[in-house]
Amino acid sequence: METRRALATDAVIPLEGEVLLLERDHPPFEGHWVLPGGLVERDETAREACTREVEEEVGLEVDVREFVGLYDDPDRDDRGNVSAAYRCDPQGEADPEPREEARRVATFDPADLPAMGFDHERIVRDAFAEL
Repeated sequence: METRRALATDAVIPLEGEVLLLERDHPPFEGHWVLPGGLVERDETAREACTREVEEEVGLEVDVREFVGLYDDPDRDDRGNVSAAYRCDPQGEADPEPREEARRVATFDPADLPAMGFDHERIVRDAFAEL
């Protein structure tokens, strides 16, 4: 049986020189730190999905600023998802809080990241190489 791959988005949100991450509260990668993000729904663009997922997961409204890259290694996600990653800036005061799918949120120095899920460490490094 052929399985199609879904499109997801990941948001790299720099805050005062660090990157905002959330600790996942469910598999895959439960307990690992990841970027806010999720699947693109049928009626939205990848950029729209990115802003929606950030608001749902960490309670921030963001502006999608630039495309970081397309991450499509078949081994990046057991479910086969392909991710479009974007650098995003918070609108107004940034006061993130854990919401859907997050145990907690925190910021980390991109040079000293915790154990991360998926290929999100690579995405963070790619995004911060451009800053």
